[in-house]
Amino acid sequence: MKIIRRTFPIIAGPAILLLAACSTPQATTTQGSSQPIPANTSQQPLGHLFTMAQNMATNGDHSAAIPLYRQLINMPNGRMAEQALAKSLIATGAYSEAEKILLAREQQGLADWETHHLLGKLYLSNGQFEKALSNFETAFRLNPTNAQIRSGQAITFAALGNIPTALATFGTEADPLLLSNKALVLAASDNPDAAITILEALVRADQANPRVRQNLALSYLLKGEEAKAYQMARLDLDPVTLDDTFAFYRSLKSLTPMRRMQALVTGIVHQETDTDEQANLILTDSESHQTASKRIVEEPEPEPVPEPVSEPAKDYELTEVPPLVEPEGWALQIGAYRNIERLMRGWTILYRKNSDILEGIPPRRSEIDFGENVKDGTPKGFYFRLNAGPLKSLRHAREICKELMERGTECWIRPPEETEGKLPSQNSEE
Repeated sequence: MKIIRRTFPIIAGPAILLLAACSTPQATTTQGSSQPIPANTSQQPLGHLFTMAQNMATNGDHSAAIPLYRQLINMPNGRMAEQALAKSLIATGAYSEAEKILLAREQQGLADWETHHLLGKLYLSNGQFEKALSNFETAFRLNPTNAQIRSGQAITFAALGNIPTALATFGTEADPLLLSNKALVLAASDNPDAAITILEALVRADQANPRVRQNLALSYLLKGEEAKAYQMARLDLDPVTLDDTFAFYRSLKSLTPMRRMQALVTGIVHQETDTDEQANLILTDSESHQTASKRIVEEPEPEPVPEPVSEPAKDYELTEVPPLVEPEGWALQIGAYRNIERLMRGWTILYRKNSDILEGIPPRRSEIDFGENVKDGTPKGFYFRLNAGPLKSLRHAREICKELMERGTECWIRPPEETEGKLPSQNSEE
């Protein structure tokens, strides 16, 4: 079963994380606030129209800039707008059209460093990492001091699984763009502590924009500090976008560092062919957001409040177990059984002995079929897995699992994952 998603416009590209970080920093407004095209634009000077379109694009209103760029291209000397149009098309996720424009310029001998930089960003978003790296390297040869290009190179190396080369490519400069993306690569490669150190320093130095804050939110979450992650992310995201963002962030936990990095750049957790649907979310920065992010960084993480201990539930009896399908949080795997009856009996016994730990945590089942043609010593056939959860906090999951293991119960923490299988046609009683 193939489950996507490329989680909404906030991460496609992936918006405020990587693609935007490869671009020139901008003062931005929310995308989609299109402004009307002035009447009789064909009579206005080319320079005036181009400046108007550039201002719209700089302010993040690419959807309004694109029609103006299209008009400019059809005017005398209007080819100056081709590359600007391609940049806005990439920002709105129209990768195919942008690629045609940029490749045409390359074939006509008009390609400069920015052409190859834009092609690198485009291919990076589409998951064509070798093509992306080739174009970033060409852009670097033409403009070796540009931080955007080096950042694109480093991110591509990370997406290809070459983390040491990626980190070396970022270098040691104190450039906020390079530092922010370097931190993101560190977080994605299972080193969130180093990432947090870099990003919190940017916050304290008043160098944190929405991209930095979202990278920091992701780093907090990957470390298990969900409260801080939520506080930081909500500074720039509305409630709906925040929920979508955290669903995407949580989906990254179960991936390898390379796949995690690839998901961050493309916005796709499970591969799909069509990548021409999404756009980048443009966020507004403000002094109040910067001040609030400083406060979050400086505040210590609150200690978890211990829950009251309850007496063992001697009369407890489980009668049904809902399925654990595409969990939204962490789950604890307790055991595996050949049939539902034994699974329910297993949970009943476990809960009676550990109700003080498991109270309020529902049992769930998942199914897996290992098949019959497997190596000796490995499981065969169909099993019902007994899970507890889902749990929203990795810290909470670790605490519960540790307590259960100290009492002699086997326990594994499982991240969110795809549905594991379907019920067999006939349940085995073995």
